[in-house]
Amino acid sequence: MNSRVVALEILKEGISNFFISRTSWEKTVKFKDEDRAFIRKIVYGTLRYYFELSKRVDTFLKNPKNTPPYIKNILIMGAYELIEMKTPSYAVVNEYTKISPPKFKGLVNAILRRISEVAEEIDLGTGLPQWLYDRLKSQFGEDLELFLKSIESHEISLRAVNKTRDKIIKDFALNGIGTYPMKFSPWGIKCSDGVDLNTFKQFENGDFTFQDESSQLVGIVVNPQKGERILDAFGGVGTKTTHLIQMEPESLIFYNDLSRSKTSIAMDNFKRLRKMPSKIMNLDILNDEIDEKFDKILVDAPCTALGTIGKHPDLLLRITESDIEENSEMQLRMIDKLWNNLSTGGTLIYSVCTVTKEETDGVIEKFLSSHSGRCVDPFDEIFDFDFNGFGVQLLKWMEGFYISKIIKEG
Repeated sequence: MNSRVVALEILKEGISNFFISRTSWEKTVKFKDEDRAFIRKIVYGTLRYYFELSKRVDTFLKNPKNTPPYIKNILIMGAYELIEMKTPSYAVVNEYTKISPPKFKGLVNAILRRISEVAEEIDLGTGLPQWLYDRLKSQFGEDLELFLKSIESHEISLRAVNKTRDKIIKDFALNGIGTYPMKFSPWGIKCSDGVDLNTFKQFENGDFTFQDESSQLVGIVVNPQKGERILDAFGGVGTKTTHLIQMEPESLIFYNDLSRSKTSIAMDNFKRLRKMPSKIMNLDILNDEIDEKFDKILVDAPCTALGTIGKHPDLLLRITESDIEENSEMQLRMIDKLWNNLSTGGTLIYSVCTVTKEETDGVIEKFLSSHSGRCVDPFDEIFDFDFNGFGVQLLKWMEGFYISKIIKEG
């Protein structure tokens, strides 16, 4: 099977569904490591700059609106290889002409040749929708470059679980895979080789799991202690839940997520990693009642997830400007509701994998204006991450991610 054909199939799903499923990536399983890495790079890159690439390709077409979507995708992906990956023009033109339907071989060949002649002069810019660029530029100013750099690429991130970090790094080295320890997380491992590590027996054995460094730092902020009752209110696939159990097996960790499909995946992870929570719930936080009190509540809230564009560029196809306001309103309602389940003197940890002011400091500032709580530095005496009185934005050190820690006062 041709790697570019598979890449086009995965790209088609990303464009049609605004999301690439795990099932799609399974199409690459039979390829060699370098071919899988190539497919992932070309799909992610094409999605990352999809809007600008589409506009550029249209300028070379006589009738862009009448061009079949599949042919348009061939041209867009081929343009990405020429402009960003700097693949030799003869290879790009030949390969994409070869996989095109007979009726369109001439068109694909001609358009890609013309693009190759000016590829060096084309600047795709940031790849962000204009409204998003304008919004973030207004918020960050010159620091916008930090965000743009953080989403250009995304190394694979792991958390050592049932083996030491050093032992896992040595295991990978024996398999010819280069990895190195994360700077801030004591459990974290980075891998830049672009291989599918979930095919390794160490993954199935529960030696490690996948988790970004910023996400691992949430565990440090929660800091579970023996006997504490801790609610992971939006547990998703259980990544942070298992981390809290790993950190303190004698704490009482309660997992909750409304999604049955996510809970099913979480159950697989709990079993694989051998980290089972004290209780599993599927409650709608905004509409159901929780008749329990907790010492700590982790609110890893749904958000625009802009900090994850590096590994999920497909979200650029679906995010809208109204999502930011809608999310921030929902996030405020969520922590307001969960505040009732937090014991006096307890701690609420709010985290989101995004960078917008509205979903980060904005939510916490509004919440504190009507609640008896006190923000403290999430990383006090551990790391200096520029606590601003409301929370910490980790963008200067890693991917965009926000954490706030609030103490409930009597």
